[in-house]
Amino acid sequence: MKLSIGSTVNMTPAPNGVWSAVFQLAPDSDIELCPVIGWATVVVAHLKDGTVSTEVKPAFVWGDMVWTENELREHSPELTAFDIRRLSDHIPA
Repeated sequence: MKLSIGSTVNMTPAPNGVWSAVFQLAPDSDIELCPVIGWATVVVAHLKDGTVSTEVKPAFVWGDMVWTENELREHSPELTAFDIRRLSDHIPA
């Protein structure tokens, strides 16, 4: 099977309410805060021996869909920032 860069190979659930994806779609847009629901193994490179290199990336809910950062960048090329934060980092002490 041919896997393209950005493909999700598999996914495992993330603990509920612990992590969030934080991003801004354009310099003049609001900051989005979305719950991370899983950790996806995403293809990041093709190697000379025919295998692929992968990284674990967050999978998050935005709108009515589950996204990875690669999919979001494909959908919104003007994306200006993307970060993953623990929920406790968003709550004032």
